[in-house]
Amino acid sequence: MILRGDKLAQKINKEETKKEIQKFRVKPGLAVILVGNNPASKLYVKLKKEIAKKININFYKFYFSEKTKETEILKTISKLNQDKNINGIIVQLPLPKKFNTNKIIQSINPQKDIDGFHKKNIKKLMTKNPAIISPLILAIICLLKSTKQNLINKSAIIISKNKIFVDPLKAILQKEKIAYKKIGWIKEISKKTIKKIESADIIVIGVGQAEILKKEMVKKGAIIIDIGINKKNNKVRGDVDFKNLKNKASFITPVPKGVGPMTVAMLMKNILKISRR
Repeated sequence: MILRGDKLAQKINKEETKKEIQKFRVKPGLAVILVGNNPASKLYVKLKKEIAKKININFYKFYFSEKTKETEILKTISKLNQDKNINGIIVQLPLPKKFNTNKIIQSINPQKDIDGFHKKNIKKLMTKNPAIISPLILAIICLLKSTKQNLINKSAIIISKNKIFVDPLKAILQKEKIAYKKIGWIKEISKKTIKKIESADIIVIGVGQAEILKKEMVKKGAIIIDIGINKKNNKVRGDVDFKNLKNKASFITPVPKGVGPMTVAMLMKNILKISRR
């Protein structure tokens, strides 16, 4: 079964977030930091802008070229931290390699960190009332729950190089009793790691390599969440060979129209939550 995140996201944006904004008469301000010309990043920022406009959120984009000094980005974030019209700040990832991603993320005021990557927000993840959870992680959890399957005793593998994303995801999966105590992490697909992938009931992949996860690597009936977004032959593709896996997996997210729209929907819910404090 194909997990269409776009349809679920439309429902959340229209029936939940937009109604809440109208009800409480607030118009939150969202600031997005975009660095460089990564096609996937530009696509995500464009999507965020479109949705923000539809549900009455003020959207501010701050673009920096790859040649920009890191100090300039940090100065801008410092100003946004003090700006009362800005309720939430995100840095669109991944950043070009020359930048210190963690330093930039940690410079955001934790109370405006709607991506949930600040160390203070990550520390609160396992408490009863965490401040903010990453929209991407919320999207993954929401999509997994939408399968209406009992996932507590399943095994999961996360394929990603991004520790900032992996650690919080593992924590929330455990908290939600999804693949409880059976969560593995690998940074890439290789001969050494394929066996771990083959045995997993749930696969979450985001390595930025178009269609790298092949049919023969996955067991029948697995649930696949594809968070990759790549350009291949002028088309948007995920990290999963969707065409050949859609009939082998029990549930699978497409790219586009899968995790991306859901992540944006969760981002908008986060900024609403922050603006109402």
